[in-house]
Amino acid sequence: MKRLLAFTLVAIVVFIAGAVSAQELGNPAKLIKKGQIDVGLQGTLIIKQSFADYELKRTYSNGTHNSSQKGADFEDDGFYMATITYGIIDQINIFARLGLADGGKWIDKQPGNAWKGNLESQFVWAVGAKGKAFELDNGFGMEIGAQYLRYDKREVKDWRNQETGETAGQLGWNTNDTFDYWQVDGVVNAYWTIGAFTPYVGAGYSYSHVNFSGRWTNQNPDYGWVGYDSSSHNEDRFSALIGLDLDLGDHFKVNLQGTFVSRTAVTLGISYCF
Repeated sequence: MKRLLAFTLVAIVVFIAGAVSAQELGNPAKLIKKGQIDVGLQGTLIIKQSFADYELKRTYSNGTHNSSQKGADFEDDGFYMATITYGIIDQINIFARLGLADGGKWIDKQPGNAWKGNLESQFVWAVGAKGKAFELDNGFGMEIGAQYLRYDKREVKDWRNQETGETAGQLGWNTNDTFDYWQVDGVVNAYWTIGAFTPYVGAGYSYSHVNFSGRWTNQNPDYGWVGYDSSSHNEDRFSALIGLDLDLGDHFKVNLQGTFVSRTAVTLGISYCF
């Protein structure tokens, strides 16, 4: 029965990741032992991630230049990732993650010139480590972790003006926009194991950086093209998280986690340790 439940949860994770789909650091909470390997699947929905105002630089085909201040949010962006973790010693684990960033919206924030674009699917990877600070006999413990996550050349398509509802294509523009994204996280988790349950809370620092470039070419040659270039970072860098590990037995574990402030996200994952 436990094994059937575990495989059912795997199916749920894969469905969530593919349907709604930055893996969140802190998941799962507890470390594995020296020499053990843990493999897992996680689906994360980033409901909202806000970026600080940035300068969007424009270069026109006639040789002129200008710029303007903009803000941006990523909304409903999803990730599904496979994770492999190795226990170097009981107190230190290292991990690597591979997967797909899929779905999501780029939301511009500029009065009179606000656009919404679709984020295309892209390969994403991450590496990191966790360390156990201490664990008491009553199951209470504390851990620290760090992670570097990245994807490159992710496309933004199907731009739509938020004021008029018109698409870039309807206005005569062919668009070609991509951006690179990287993220560094560091967290401290406090957990308490009570039987099969390990609830935990954490806090830390998260820095995300975006480099954006693109070109819009008008279908009317008289209008030429406009090149774009900008970079920005996340608006809030403090991260708070709350989560729960559930030991299903037979070496299976399921995890549910919420992340707040730096981004609003929910993660569901399942893993197998051997």
